[in-house]
Amino acid sequence: MNIDNNHQYRIDYKILLDCYDAYEQGQAWTLYLLDNINFPFSAEYIGNSKISLTAKQAINALELVNSEYASDEDLEFFIALVEVEVGDILYEIPLEDLQPLTADKVSRQAIEDWRFYIKQ
Repeated sequence: MNIDNNHQYRIDYKILLDCYDAYEQGQAWTLYLLDNINFPFSAEYIGNSKISLTAKQAINALELVNSEYASDEDLEFFIALVEVEVGDILYEIPLEDLQPLTADKVSRQAIEDWRFYIKQ
C-alpha cells in the first residue's frame, strides 16, 4: 500500500489553510479526521501509557471521541482521542498510539498526517 507522504502539503494547504489560531486549528483537525478516518478498524497499540494496554496489543478502534466540545476552550489544546475496545473494556487513547492494521488507505493517511503534525 503506497501512502502519499506529502504530509506538510496536506497540513498547510488542505487542513490548516484558513486557520488563524489554536481554536480554528482544533476545528480543522477534527473535521479532517472525522471526514477521513473510517471506523471501525483493527489496530495495534504502539503507545507507552500507564493504562492496562501493552505494546503490540490488538485493539479495535471504534470512533474519534473528542469530536464534539462543550466550549471553545476545549479545542484550544486539541488532542485526537480514539475510543478503542480490548475484549469488553473500552479505553480512550491518543490517535498516534494506534498502528492501523485493517484501516483503508485514506484512514491510514489521515492518521499519518496527524502523527507527522504532532511530532513537528
